[in-house]
Amino acid sequence: MAALGMLISATAKESMQFTAGLAIAGWGGGFCQMAMCSIPELMPNRYRHIGICLSDGFVFVIVIFGPVVGRYAIDDGDSWKYIYYGGFVAQLISLVALACLYFPPQHPKGVPWKEAVRGLDYIGTLLVVPGVCLALVGIINTTYMSASSTMVIAPLVVGIVLLILFGFWENFGWVTYPLCPPRIFRSHKGREFTVPFIIAFIVTMFYYGINVIYPTMVNVFYITPTTSRGYELALSLPGNIGLVFGACLLIAFGDLFRNYRTTLSISWAGMVLFGGLMALVTPYNKGLMIAFAFLEQTCFGWAQYLSIAFTQLGVHQHDLGMSGGLAGVARYAGGSLAQAIYVSILANTQASRAAITVPEAAIRAGANSETASALLAALPLGSAAIAKVPGITDEIVAAASTAFQWSYAHGLKITALSSLSFGGVGLILCLMTENIDKKMTQETNVFLENDIHASKNEYH
Repeated sequence: MAALGMLISATAKESMQFTAGLAIAGWGGGFCQMAMCSIPELMPNRYRHIGICLSDGFVFVIVIFGPVVGRYAIDDGDSWKYIYYGGFVAQLISLVALACLYFPPQHPKGVPWKEAVRGLDYIGTLLVVPGVCLALVGIINTTYMSASSTMVIAPLVVGIVLLILFGFWENFGWVTYPLCPPRIFRSHKGREFTVPFIIAFIVTMFYYGINVIYPTMVNVFYITPTTSRGYELALSLPGNIGLVFGACLLIAFGDLFRNYRTTLSISWAGMVLFGGLMALVTPYNKGLMIAFAFLEQTCFGWAQYLSIAFTQLGVHQHDLGMSGGLAGVARYAGGSLAQAIYVSILANTQASRAAITVPEAAIRAGANSETASALLAALPLGSAAIAKVPGITDEIVAAASTAFQWSYAHGLKITALSSLSFGGVGLILCLMTENIDKKMTQETNVFLENDIHASKNEYH
């Protein structure tokens, strides 16, 4: 499905086909996220965190080169299509490789196929899938609609109601194989899986937070009409390189340091610290902000993948599919919530500050109130709109532009500081979670059926 979606988008002649292709590719990509657990389970538990990082290896390439390739492709006619053709080829290669090489146990729980089909949680699926989708639609709609809009309230309320009903069903229903067995959330008073699950939800919020804050800095403070394309693209790299660097550090030193709860807590504290220090932003401290963005994402790279290892080792091997699916939901739901929160905070605080400071600066530079108001409306639209404002001078534009930049600095400061509340909760949870050191053994839980050790599988 992912390959088909990429092909549909690559051959799109209009926006509806392009969007449909993305939806199909995303649907297939959701299943592909199971690589997060299907790859690590083939490795000794001691190296589970390495397998998780490797399963995202192709993502590392994309986050570094994707923005660069994408920018050039957009500027060059129909070249953007080759990005999706490339995705189609990559998915096709993966499909062929899986078909030829990947033969996992067909009954990982030892349950016959017909019995498994009869016992599936169909009611739970009908509740949770639209519940999650509608809740996320409502959350995402807040980024460009009023919070009181029907398009925000209706899907959000319906989605939350469905999720509440799903929770009751999972606890009191009569299905044989529930989607989210309550026992895995209650295990060890929640410290074994529930706490890591919440951590995985929160950690993604820092990725989306920095990807709201730092690109806004770049676009508002660091890029001008005379900025070269190469320098502009170079500015997109620090955070993404930091993410990959953090994951590589986990691969190289995670097993060496061990003490996984401690290293998770330290990396989390660093992520929160450097994310909060982004609040020191001004229009003129570019080097400091680049350094903080890199360091924040380095800590995030370690914390994110290690938190997923905690969720995987927080359940029995038979429940790894549920754990992987829930971890994926946590990542995307946390990301969507974070984007809605951070975008709303930034937009509201910047607009309210600009409404005060920009007209004041313009009037001090010699503008009348009408010109100041018109200039306030024109500044977000660019130089062409500014040039059409009657009665402006270079001095007025310079003063108003400086005030406009400082209004963004204020908005970014508040946005960065808002992340500290989530980070504080997450740090407490890191200290509460059950340590996994004793589980990081040489034991391998699953072997492929075409592996020489296939006979060691509990079920086939």
